[in-house]
Amino acid sequence: MSPNNIYRSNAQDCLRMAQTASNDSDRPFWLTLAQSWLRLAEHAARSSSESRQNPRVSSATR
Repeated sequence: MSPNNIYRSNAQDCLRMAQTASNDSDRPFWLTLAQSWLRLAEHAARSSSESRQNPRVSSATR
């Protein structure tokens, strides 16, 4: 599984936690965490796309 998919899965888990949270004050925490996972997934997708477009840059940075 790619990092992008893992991050999106983590975001979905956080959204489920927000929906099932028994304490209303916990919901913003889970929603913020889900949003952070989605941002990380977007960053990973962009990085993956850029490395496919320019393989020399990708291999030079490893």
